[in-house]
Amino acid sequence: MDRKPMATIIIPVYNAQAYLEKCLDSALQQTYDNYEIICVNDQSPDDSQRILEEYGKKYSEKLHYICNEENIGQGQSRMRAIAMAKGEYIFFLDSDDYLDQDYLETFMREVQEEDYDVVVAGFKRIMPDKTVDHDIIESEFTRVCYTVACCKMYRKDFILQHRIDFTDQRIGEDIFFTLSFYCSKARTKFIHYFGYNYLYNPKSTTGALRYNKHFERVAADMFARLMNRYPMESLEEEQRYLVEYAYVSTMTDALLHYGRGAKPALMKEMHAFVLQDMYEKFPDIKSNPYFRIRGLEGPSLMNKIGVAVFMGSIRLHLDGALCWLVSLI
Repeated sequence: MDRKPMATIIIPVYNAQAYLEKCLDSALQQTYDNYEIICVNDQSPDDSQRILEEYGKKYSEKLHYICNEENIGQGQSRMRAIAMAKGEYIFFLDSDDYLDQDYLETFMREVQEEDYDVVVAGFKRIMPDKTVDHDIIESEFTRVCYTVACCKMYRKDFILQHRIDFTDQRIGEDIFFTLSFYCSKARTKFIHYFGYNYLYNPKSTTGALRYNKHFERVAADMFARLMNRYPMESLEEEQRYLVEYAYVSTMTDALLHYGRGAKPALMKEMHAFVLQDMYEKFPDIKSNPYFRIRGLEGPSLMNKIGVAVFMGSIRLHLDGALCWLVSLI
């Protein structure tokens, strides 16, 4: 590649041999041509390395791959590729997903008009029996709680200048990354476009998330790191409210969604941990006006209901009973 690429597609690879060729083909067949691809083999035990070697030889000018010496997780693999990237704009693609041909072209068109720090789009969810378009709503909530790292374009200089990174945690690292952009006041553009094809994989890290992974503790550590880097007193009131909402939304998922089926004793422990952590981090959280079904523009109805029910049950001292019922489902 003679000229410096404007864009870099970063693909962490782990246990993806069944999907990897389709993923790489979609990345290589873009209508926009000034870009590079960096794949990071995170010590994948399957046949992914052979596939990367074949594609690396065939498309050596466009596609490059590196191999981690040990398994470091998706977030840290992405950071390793960012350090190598030559493109001014960064895209993340998971190795079991794929892109429409006009994906890069659509995003790059936006930054030709104005130099945004982040451009955010929707995606297509590919299910065994159907495909569903997931659009986004232009709102502050979307900037905070639409936490997937993919389906977006990032300006590399902004990442470096603000020291934005992924945590070394194996789950939820996208949440930290997204909230870091929000707290850094990134200039954001929303586009109604569905060129990212998300293939639902129940064996993925998120798909396999259950109560025994203790996501509530991972989330607590993640928000502690976030608040250490971006102290709440340094944020504007609206930002503080939305960070609190993101916290409660995450913990609601941990308890009421991923916590289903936990034994009552374990759920009691998880619930007590969340309450203690929440009040330590956010002593005035009950004054947040967004914990009502009509309190905030942007969340899905299910998200609003979940957050409103959880916070409402706390006010009514029924949260213990709610979590107990969830543990039996």
